[in-house]
Amino acid sequence: MLNKVELIYRSNRTKNEAGTVHRYMKLQSYLIYIQRQGKIKDIQFHFEDYKVFEEKMKEAIESCQSIVTKEVLVSILNNKLNYIRDSANDTYKQLLECEDEELLEVFKIETIMDRSSMYCECITEDYLSELVMKLNEGRSNKKIIDLCSGQGRFLSVAAKSYPKSQMAGIELLELNVIDSKMILDMMSSDSSIYCGNLLHTPCVPNYDLVFCDYPRGIVPCDYLCNDKDGIFSFDNIRRETDWAFAGKAINSMNENGRVYVLMSARALNSSSERRVRKQVIDNGLLEMSISFSADSRFYKVGEYSLLVFSKGNKTVKMVDATSFCDRVGENRIKVDEIVEAINNNSSEYVKIIDNETIINNSYKLNSNTYFMEKITVPHAKQLKTVAETFRGVQYTSKQYTELNPGEGKYDILKISDINDDFLECTDLASIDMPEKKAGRYLLKENDIIIVSKGYVLKIAYVKDLGGKQVIPTGNLSVIRVTDKKVSPLYLFIFLMSSKGQALLDQCLVGSTIKSLSKKELDEMYIPAIDLETQKKIEDRYLLLQGRIEDLKDELNELKEKQNNIFESEVES
Repeated sequence: MLNKVELIYRSNRTKNEAGTVHRYMKLQSYLIYIQRQGKIKDIQFHFEDYKVFEEKMKEAIESCQSIVTKEVLVSILNNKLNYIRDSANDTYKQLLECEDEELLEVFKIETIMDRSSMYCECITEDYLSELVMKLNEGRSNKKIIDLCSGQGRFLSVAAKSYPKSQMAGIELLELNVIDSKMILDMMSSDSSIYCGNLLHTPCVPNYDLVFCDYPRGIVPCDYLCNDKDGIFSFDNIRRETDWAFAGKAINSMNENGRVYVLMSARALNSSSERRVRKQVIDNGLLEMSISFSADSRFYKVGEYSLLVFSKGNKTVKMVDATSFCDRVGENRIKVDEIVEAINNNSSEYVKIIDNETIINNSYKLNSNTYFMEKITVPHAKQLKTVAETFRGVQYTSKQYTELNPGEGKYDILKISDINDDFLECTDLASIDMPEKKAGRYLLKENDIIIVSKGYVLKIAYVKDLGGKQVIPTGNLSVIRVTDKKVSPLYLFIFLMSSKGQALLDQCLVGSTIKSLSKKELDEMYIPAIDLETQKKIEDRYLLLQGRIEDLKDELNELKEKQNNIFESEVES
């Protein structure tokens, strides 16, 4: 059932654009609330004539009894925000009838709005904030800062949990800064919100609790402020924005402080950021890594983890919280159950990993890595020692059009063309391409094809090209055996096995769309057994493959008879 705030919002959304309703409802609720607290005198505001509204705001500023409140009101007036809309006064009258708690609820109205709204991307969900609060229970929380503080959602939860603590925030967008100041002023919090670019702001190691839910998809900037006195060096992350935000957070904690950063799975696993992660582990900065599913947030960010940083760690607590996540509902993670599992070191969900083990896993910090079954391979050799790997030709839709599809001398192999274990080179689209470039990608018989993107692993063996010149697309990876002691067909059979599939699955990287990492594939271990045994495996496989083909033919015949049963019995 909708509460009073939701009903007011929904009724006014039909009259005005949703974002506008959202903003003036916030302002109206704020003004009503601070009046009740005695911070300004009782004024009847007007929201349908800007001149009248401006006069009333100036009157409120003059009567203001709080320095913080005055700063907020001045910011609102100076930014000339468009709060004037038809029927806005009707909303104001409705909100005057709300209780104080309902007015505070207006500032959480993003949860009522459509999830595709731009506002959803500016918030940290309350359940994640509450998880941080519970994880930090029993520690000092006198000084708390939110880096990339958005609309103040995390700080408002922190202020409710620790009303006597000093709150601080850094936020790039002025509108978000104003929203933050309003909600924290309503909560009478001792707070300071600064408008600025975090990556250009020097860090002060002054905080007991540091939180950062940085915006995703930020283009790497040329300049990152180098905090020379910080414990985390920026030398290796001038082009890695994820860890630049994390580094800022780490350098903001005091000696006994704790840092909580929500990070993408890519930042925790990719080979390009290995040096940065090494610095974190070598300096004993990582205390805990908690992994969540992509569905646990209202807006899609892919798989992510909550990393907990502190000083002097010799081990890392890896936590798999994916089973504590719901796809729907307002509380998508089961906070209490996660905290209980962590506090009890539940063996099903928590593993204590020493730094040496992390080093042996290329400094990967996503906890899922350490919950994977350890796959042992007899007579193990790395794939790169017996084969070369490469990805097919990359091209955009525009570039593909320029390749004269249907008119070229080269056949192009796409994901949709891989339907059987053994590659069929029929009905392939043709393209044109410079001979020199094409030569780098041309398939050879006995090559192994693997789909490079997606969650389903598809593999094919190039048995016969039929005299065609075939080029794979960039979504396909090719394994070409170079060692005479390894049979290509045997290697294909191994990769098709359950153990081979599990090893390939561990080579997939990425948070939203999985892709096959060339580095992980090259370093994957395969069983390099003797040629005689390989031949026996191949013979048994081909024998069974022949029986499968015979059964397919028989099945097709039976289906044909089934489809023709009416004609054969009635019309004959």
